[in-house]
Amino acid sequence: MTRTEKFDLIGKFESSYELVDELISGMSDEALRFAPPIPDAWSIHDFLVHFLDADNSLCFRVRGAIAEPGIAAPVWDEDRWHASLHYEAEDGRSCLELAKGLRRFLAASLKAIADDDWGKYFFNHPTRGRMNLEALLAMYREHVAFHVSLIKRNRDAWRAD
Repeated sequence: MTRTEKFDLIGKFESSYELVDELISGMSDEALRFAPPIPDAWSIHDFLVHFLDADNSLCFRVRGAIAEPGIAAPVWDEDRWHASLHYEAEDGRSCLELAKGLRRFLAASLKAIADDDWGKYFFNHPTRGRMNLEALLAMYREHVAFHVSLIKRNRDAWRAD
């Protein structure tokens, strides 16, 4: 990847939560905590807390790949975290702000190494194998996009209720 391509990827990664901000703008806490009557459905609030957990994992993976290329990254079970960590007791909006802060932090870390050969920075995922920075950033951008569709679903179901 060229330096320009890296900066473009970093920018898209860092701004991934902008659409989430737009979607939840003006929503009441009651609306955020609404879960549609679908088996195992999470509320928008739960997704906001989940983003922080996911980006904490991401932070370890990115920084580990840079500091200790080839480091093994733990896998975490998001459903177990959701069930065990009392997401309902958290402040979802604050969790989203913290997740955005982690992304800004990671973006700065990545910009600092934009002139490096990113091929040397990777971590080993127990089920996906070797993952480089480019793949990792793309995966976490897609992660937000996946949840955006569920946030829209929940928001629309709330409005229809």
